[in-house]
Amino acid sequence: MNTKLIAGGALTGLVLAGGFAGMLSAQSAADATGLTKEQIIEIALAEVPGEVTEVELERYLGQQIYEIEILGEDGVEMEIEIAAETGEVLKVEAEDDDDQEDYGKDDDDHDDDS
Repeated sequence: MNTKLIAGGALTGLVLAGGFAGMLSAQSAADATGLTKEQIIEIALAEVPGEVTEVELERYLGQQIYEIEILGEDGVEMEIEIAAETGEVLKVEAEDDDDQEDYGKDDDDHDDDS
């Protein structure tokens, strides 16, 4: 019986320690990026109303960037990129199957018809 109590106590301690570590990890992520995931989602939804389908935190050229995909109210899937530290909206565009990164490029500069 003592063995079961000891094992149960040890398991409870591990669960509590894991929960505490998870809270610290979430706080560390918010500290590292400046804004919480919830704040980033609010910023994205202010740009494009709809349903958030995906949120990713990525690093590009030394800057952490949230990439948020939203299914707009008009049925169009949009991608919003937001600077994680400042909340600055970097890009808003319709989602396509092109996986190329085009930070800072203007699509109007790439006319293939000429």
